[in-house]
Amino acid sequence: MTAPQAQPAGDRPAPKRVRKRPDARRAEIIATAREVFAASGYAESGLAEIASAAKVSKGLLYHYFPAGRPQLFVSVMEGLLEEFRQRLRQAAKMPFSPRTRMEHLLAALFGFFDENPAAFRLLFRDPWVTHDETVEAAAVATRVAISSELASLMAGQGLPSDDLVAASTGILGFALANVELSLSGQVDPEVAWRVTCQYATSGFPA
Repeated sequence: MTAPQAQPAGDRPAPKRVRKRPDARRAEIIATAREVFAASGYAESGLAEIASAAKVSKGLLYHYFPAGRPQLFVSVMEGLLEEFRQRLRQAAKMPFSPRTRMEHLLAALFGFFDENPAAFRLLFRDPWVTHDETVEAAAVATRVAISSELASLMAGQGLPSDDLVAASTGILGFALANVELSLSGQVDPEVAWRVTCQYATSGFPA
């Protein structure tokens, strides 16, 4: 019996391309962009590199992100912020005193960036090298969103609303400065967290 001859490569039907749902494709592009931005930073990450890593064309990137790289970067920031806020909210739900919950919240803050050091750069450093108003506005909104998590925990301290905004913003700035010191190796992370807790809870009842 004669064995069937192999079909010439040129005559073989091309494999069918799997069409993904638009929301799934968009999510994949954002996830890939996050990896590229995290590895190289915004300034060194062009759409060509992201398209190549995502195995899509630049045209498809522009289909989902018409404003290009800044819009894609903002989407990455929004995803990181949501992950971060979920971590903070989980820590703040602990059934402890406000002082202890603040300590847990700050531990979650330090822990998140210790596990994801690139996230700190993407949320708080790179936005200011983009020189793009949309990205800079997203960076400001990120700080406001995180400050609101702190403010909600401090709301029971009887502070006037303006004082609450100023206090939560100040605590966030102090915490982020110490996160940066710990990430750069200038301060031990445990010391940075402890000092931040002392500063943040100085007005809390014992």
